[in-house]
Amino acid sequence: MKALPTYEIRIAGQLDEATATAFAGLDMASQGEVTVITGEFDQAALHGLLEKIRLLGLDLVEARRISGSRRRAPE
Repeated sequence: MKALPTYEIRIAGQLDEATATAFAGLDMASQGEVTVITGEFDQAALHGLLEKIRLLGLDLVEARRISGSRRRAPE
């Protein structure tokens, strides 16, 4: 079975505790004024996550597929 691709999603600002619960089970890290969410997703799950970000009114900075590794620590 092929491994799911890993994506890194960057959102402007730091998430409060209540908002962060919407992303339970995913890796989250704060980098200054950006929150980085990392996880393995198929295309449907990725689109669902991006829709959740939109519905929560969060500012999406970047969404990218991380190639060459299953997980990567935030820079």
